[in-house]
Amino acid sequence: MSEINGHSLYVKFNILLVGAIFISGLVMGAVLLYTTSRSLEENLDQTGTEIAVSVGSVISSQILVDDRFAITEQLLAIKNKNHHVRYIIVTKPQGDILTSTFTAGLPQGLPQQRRPIGTTEYDTITFDSNEGYIREIMYPIDDGLVGYLRIGMMENEMYELLLRRGLELFVLIFVVCTVASFFASRFAYAFLLPLQMMSEAVRRLGSGDYTVTVEPDADKDIGGLAAAFNDMTGKLRQKDAENSALLASLQAKEALRLQLINRLFTAREDERRRISGELHDEAGQSMASILAYLRVLREYIPTETGRALLANVRTVTKDTLESLRRLAVNLHPPLLDDLGLVSAMEKYMETFRSAHEELTLEFSHTGNFDDLARPVSLLCYRTLQEGLTNIVSHAHASAVSISLQRLEGTLNMTISDDGVGFNPDDAEKARLENHLGLVSMRERVALLNGTFTLNSIPKGGTTILITLPLPEEMTFGSPDHE
Repeated sequence: MSEINGHSLYVKFNILLVGAIFISGLVMGAVLLYTTSRSLEENLDQTGTEIAVSVGSVISSQILVDDRFAITEQLLAIKNKNHHVRYIIVTKPQGDILTSTFTAGLPQGLPQQRRPIGTTEYDTITFDSNEGYIREIMYPIDDGLVGYLRIGMMENEMYELLLRRGLELFVLIFVVCTVASFFASRFAYAFLLPLQMMSEAVRRLGSGDYTVTVEPDADKDIGGLAAAFNDMTGKLRQKDAENSALLASLQAKEALRLQLINRLFTAREDERRRISGELHDEAGQSMASILAYLRVLREYIPTETGRALLANVRTVTKDTLESLRRLAVNLHPPLLDDLGLVSAMEKYMETFRSAHEELTLEFSHTGNFDDLARPVSLLCYRTLQEGLTNIVSHAHASAVSISLQRLEGTLNMTISDDGVGFNPDDAEKARLENHLGLVSMRERVALLNGTFTLNSIPKGGTTILITLPLPEEMTFGSPDHE
């Protein structure tokens, strides 16, 4: 059954229809063979009975005078006239053999004695002898008072006839099944063609082809199904067109959103560069001038108290100048342009360690990062800044691991900590409340067609994984679009 299930409906229909015809033919053939066999057996019994009546009337008187020679002559003459008769045996009323047509003894399998049947008309039994099947008819002579006749009729001819009839019937069944198979195949094709067309249409519809239609059939049911299918595909086409329009609108809005975000980040970087330059060039120079004036002013203060106070002012000024320089570097790291991504990140982590001695930082990198375009380098640098800031502010971690990995066409950056972790739902809540740390990272990555993955378990630490594609336009020598 599983083999049939693997075939098409057309093949199944043909197998079932032809199989039903073939089985019906076999059943009818078996019935015909059975009825023919019964008819032949009845004819054989009737022939044997007629011979027994004829023989019994002739030899009855001869049995009474015990003229065995005459009886045997009569039996042999009758046997030779009837080719169906294999033997004739005359028995006494008790069943003992009186005489027979056998000259060399009874064949193997033939009983020497049969139980008398009394006054019954006749009795039939079949023996399997060494000469084949023999149908023996036992007939009483003068109601069994004189004796009995046992006439053996050969069944070989009957079985040969049955075999011929069976072969003829098999050939007939084969011819009928062949013709029926042809017409059944034609009928199945005509009947199943609309369903096959419908099945093919459904398959195409499932693959996204909403333009498919089915020709209506003359049959009321299948024609109605085709009409309903065409109506459904029409509605699906309409919905698909609406969805395509909505998708195009969403894509346009998403493109506009990314464009605006890109402009925002670009404007932010430009503003950071400008502020960094002003802090370095203007505020930094002004603070350096103040330090110079304080050094000169020290020579004009006679008292030690005044000089000590002036020294304190000079120390505060120097600290402020250092803070301004660090702020300028964080706003726009010059090392990123001068020495590359790895050196800039190492310098930033060195500064970060000095400010957060309780935190252990580990940094590893694999591959060449010298030819990265500025947008990629800047994204990695800003991600490092934002990630470390979040760890100090929220994670309460003691160790942080940062890794960079350059592969064929991709760049992976990982930041892991052993802090308190959090539930991802909390990150979504923070996004809705405009806590823009993680959101800013994610959107920067999206601008470069990368993937941003955040894994965190409460009390199990947090891992940020960024994967960026590196096509040719994202390596050194491409247009520097920030």
